[in-house]
Amino acid sequence: FLFLSILLVGFPLTINNFDNENVNYLELVKNITNELIHTVVKAQIKNPSEINFTNDQVTLLKIKLDQLNESELRFENNIIDNYKSSIIQVNKEINKNLAIYEYGEFVNKFDGVKGIYLNSYDFLNSEKMSSIKAIIDETVVNTLVIDVKTDHGHLMYDSNIQESYEINNERVKFSKESLKDLKTNHNIYLIGRVVAFQDPLFAKKYEESSVFDSKTNSIFSKNGQYFLDPSDQKSRNYVLNVAIEACGLGFDEIQFDYIRYPDTVHNNLVYEEESTFNNRTRNINSFLDEATEILHGEGCLVSADIFGYVLQTRSDNGIGQHLETIVKSVDFISPMVYPSHYSNGSFGYQYPNKYPYEVVSAALNDGLSRGIEIKQLRPYLQGFWHTTEDVRLNIKAAEDMGLDWIIWNNSSMYDENYFTKIESWPIKKSSKI
Repeated sequence: FLFLSILLVGFPLTINNFDNENVNYLELVKNITNELIHTVVKAQIKNPSEINFTNDQVTLLKIKLDQLNESELRFENNIIDNYKSSIIQVNKEINKNLAIYEYGEFVNKFDGVKGIYLNSYDFLNSEKMSSIKAIIDETVVNTLVIDVKTDHGHLMYDSNIQESYEINNERVKFSKESLKDLKTNHNIYLIGRVVAFQDPLFAKKYEESSVFDSKTNSIFSKNGQYFLDPSDQKSRNYVLNVAIEACGLGFDEIQFDYIRYPDTVHNNLVYEEESTFNNRTRNINSFLDEATEILHGEGCLVSADIFGYVLQTRSDNGIGQHLETIVKSVDFISPMVYPSHYSNGSFGYQYPNKYPYEVVSAALNDGLSRGIEIKQLRPYLQGFWHTTEDVRLNIKAAEDMGLDWIIWNNSSMYDENYFTKIESWPIKKSSKI
């Protein structure tokens, strides 16, 4: 009996034993207990005084029993925690796969994504919304891009993010219920636009998270725009939290705009991390990597707006957008290939805006020639400063290359004649992520 007691005292009963060795110490201890009882019975001990323990032995046994109870409790809690963690991970995988599946079903049924941008300040404008809904119902347009976080730093929904309370930046225009009604009544794909690292309200409230101009000794601004530091964790967390809330509102996809550093030649800007090619691209891509992983788990796909010239240049042009790396961090990229934005002489045309089909075709071809897959390339096309025929030529250029598209007009002013009527819809194509 004494030998078995000492054996019990000497056992390494720690949580690591349960995790790392193929030994069930709980069962082993139970067996020892049974052996103890068996030994006592076999010895036919009739007088308890025949079993003698010193005070130290009793104390030691009590300590070991307490440790055993604690270990068993930790073991049970560990099992529960592992189970909960596994359930959460499985749920995330289900959400991700379901989002991919539903997207595939949508584009197969409706011949890809054919979208227009809706300025969310107009969401409660009945006249504007009537026009938008008519376009959706009567033409091939099947997708709306709606601001969640605007260029002005406003959140267009009721947010629970602490910074939103501190900034007082809510301008509520829609809710989960109103988005659901819009989506189901018109059978559309919804993309939530989140302006990332350009935010005048956040920049002015949290100057330590903003890009600093050492020349003016103040936060940097350009044409009324104020930029957040992409290497600043507070800025990154805020933008990501907005995206997560947006996904929960029912958007199918979250699209990050201004996902870049300021486009400026100034050398006097100060960042938390030095502005080098490696740092810039790492900060932009790591943010998108993290956002994509999290948002997939929430059931949303992810896209990024990029400058059109990113399709032509091999560097990041000082803004952190590098084609071959950024495309790996998201499901889709949307280069803004607006003919009016290219300088004179681009692609061999003195006035690029006068040649929408040729310029859009050349720009997109540059992207495809660098290995970007058709299914990932979904350009923003020009819906402003163009005639109806010009806009149609933008669309034709994209479709002739087998690409989906989104038309941008900041005022959400679209002519139905831009778009093909439903009755003359082309044959559906197959598309999967």
